[in-house]
Amino acid sequence: MGDGTEEVREFLAQELDRMAAAAGLDPVLLPGFEPRDGGYAFIELGGGGELRLRACERGRLVRELVTHDPRELLYWALRDASFEAAGRWAARNREPGEAYRVTLWRRQFAVLNALEPEWAARRRTELIDSLPTPEDVSLVPDLPRTLAS
Repeated sequence: MGDGTEEVREFLAQELDRMAAAAGLDPVLLPGFEPRDGGYAFIELGGGGELRLRACERGRLVRELVTHDPRELLYWALRDASFEAAGRWAARNREPGEAYRVTLWRRQFAVLNALEPEWAARRRTELIDSLPTPEDVSLVPDLPRTLAS
């Protein structure tokens, strides 16, 4: 009898693929299950149901998030992938008079909202909590209603 690791891996792989397709995310932005260097995220499944989202740079671990909840790991992975995708999108679709980061945040919120509305709200709250000044916080856009192309 297995420990469920393969089932969890299959669930995560299917959900990542499904969500990336639904949001129009380039699959290359998603973490895989094999360790990669260069700061790229990858998923590691440990014993006892432990799930890790890790990144290594020049052979050194630079980031590690740990959970037992597959949905939490999906949030982390899609939060990061949507940020990268939103950055690429914002570089091509700058709003006149709007700061690049505002366009990026707006797009990231739209992508996450299309996947799981609570993820967009969570990301917005995390972003606000991370910003150093009230002026920065005032730039954070409201949550969207739908994903704009």
